[in-house]
Amino acid sequence: MKDLKASTIIAWVALFIAVGGTATAASGLINGSKIKPGTVTAKQIKNKTITTGKLSPATVASLKGAQGPVGPAGATGPAGANGQAGTTGATGATGSAGIVDPEYTEILNYALPQDEYPVPLSLDVVSGTYMITAKANVISQKATGLSTVECSIWTDETGAVDRAMADLAFNQAGNLSLIAVAPVEGLIELRCHADTGSGAASDLKLSAVPVQG
Repeated sequence: MKDLKASTIIAWVALFIAVGGTATAASGLINGSKIKPGTVTAKQIKNKTITTGKLSPATVASLKGAQGPVGPAGATGPAGANGQAGTTGATGATGSAGIVDPEYTEILNYALPQDEYPVPLSLDVVSGTYMITAKANVISQKATGLSTVECSIWTDETGAVDRAMADLAFNQAGNLSLIAVAPVEGLIELRCHADTGSGAASDLKLSAVPVQG
């Protein structure tokens, strides 16, 4: 091995001392276990370096001040624009008209003269539409041959809305029944007669029941 120069040997020794000294310094760094409790105070902490992220939630909560008084009410704002008009509701159903009471009349016996149209029964009613019914037991008093005995329902003296008839021999009886639905201004009549010879009727009945339109 060649002889080393003195300057080279000195350089190596200096490098060894430097490397060894750095390792020794590194092993001597201060950590939390080497700090004695109570020795680090606010004086040793740099200003404005601790954030809330480094503090416990309880500590952060304790830093909040008490709630201040309620401030004065603000000025009333301007009125809002009128809303759009709603749609019109559906029209309700029309109520039903009042119910008119049925009308009724009867007579036990009535003589039927020949070729005349007497009115044994009649009803005065409120204007409207009615179901009209009538009945009569009739008998012929013509001595010979047949006699036609007829009854009819008339309204407002304008005409018959129903009629019934029977061809009967002397003292022969028949039953006549009539029914009609018709508008009436105010008068309903039961008219009966015998066309040839006289006759008689018994148990004559006339009724009118209002019909809803």
